[in-house]
Amino acid sequence: MLAQEQVDRGAIKFVLSGANVMCPGLTSTGAKLTDVPKDTIVAVMAEGKQSALAVGITVKSTEDM
Repeated sequence: MLAQEQVDRGAIKFVLSGANVMCPGLTSTGAKLTDVPKDTIVAVMAEGKQSALAVGITVKSTEDM
């Protein structure tokens, strides 16, 4: 239904606390990027988990990340 972007395990507690997801959390080991353009609604997934942590809008394309 939504494109999925995966953050590494270290970002889980911060995202659940309301932090913005930054590029290092999406480009580190354990993270996975799906090709999406800027301003795309995405599900933020976590390494090793099956449920989404958050839903957000990208401010950069994955190419720019």
